[in-house]
Amino acid sequence: MKSARILLAALALGAATTPALAAGDWKFLPIADKGYAPNFVASVTGGIMDPQHVGSGDAWGLELAFNCDLVQTPTGVVRTKLSVNKFDKAGLDLTTVELNPRWTIPVAKDLTFGIGPGIGWVKADSGRNVDMFARQAGADLDYRVGQLNLGLGARWQDTVNKNVGGGREGADNWLVQAKVGIAF
Repeated sequence: MKSARILLAALALGAATTPALAAGDWKFLPIADKGYAPNFVASVTGGIMDPQHVGSGDAWGLELAFNCDLVQTPTGVVRTKLSVNKFDKAGLDLTTVELNPRWTIPVAKDLTFGIGPGIGWVKADSGRNVDMFARQAGADLDYRVGQLNLGLGARWQDTVNKNVGGGREGADNWLVQAKVGIAF
């Protein structure tokens, strides 16, 4: 079941990025270009995390998003999203640190949709402290009103299975969240 979800996410990401791969010129190290603008957005996030082994509950965090300074596609914009999230319920305390690049395209005026993979680090405490590597896939919808940024995001996180205590293996989870941020 887990492998099927990962395969489905990978296929969806591949299909979504096909137009960007097929046309135009890729730009490497756009940070070196005159006039490069990272378009930073700092956000507070809140939502629901649904980890394996316990029921879903509140998750809170911070996110910093910016235009990727390593590569840009011919269409859309690659946005890098760095985030930290916190979850604590039923004896399972999770802290995630994530790096999620998103291929982002405009949907309407001031509205963008982004999709992409990610990597992360998860600290789980459920009777013992365990650090785990994570891989993930997700999508975001962002709406900009002047400097105010409003967003919705969802991602699946697959942790490397380790005993996190209490007979629990791994800390795979879903996260659905809302974001309120300021662009600077």
